[in-house]
Amino acid sequence: MPRSVLKRAAGVTKGGYLRGSNGADKVDALRKRANEMRVALEAVQAKQRQQEKADARHLQALIGAAVVADVDGAEPAEGAKKRAYVGEILARYTVSEAARAFLRAKGWL
Repeated sequence: MPRSVLKRAAGVTKGGYLRGSNGADKVDALRKRANEMRVALEAVQAKQRQQEKADARHLQALIGAAVVADVDGAEPAEGAKKRAYVGEILARYTVSEAARAFLRAKGWL
């Protein structure tokens, strides 16, 4: 049997490469690209979560500052009622003992 027939029967092309390896290369390249895209997506999502947390902290700081300003700016009798109300809220939602101690030291609990 001629040599070229044996090579073709074995799946070898003229360039010496196995047939179908180009398809396998494409699949590998697509898998690599998909993995790169997945990593990039995870990075963007992590950054987005980080920004959402920063926005939440900023919002809480702004609301807290407004509440403190409202209590401090009120007439003495009304300010005492507002401080008591805010104190109740703080007592309900402050779970950290360190935070409770700080609020007590500052006169909010």
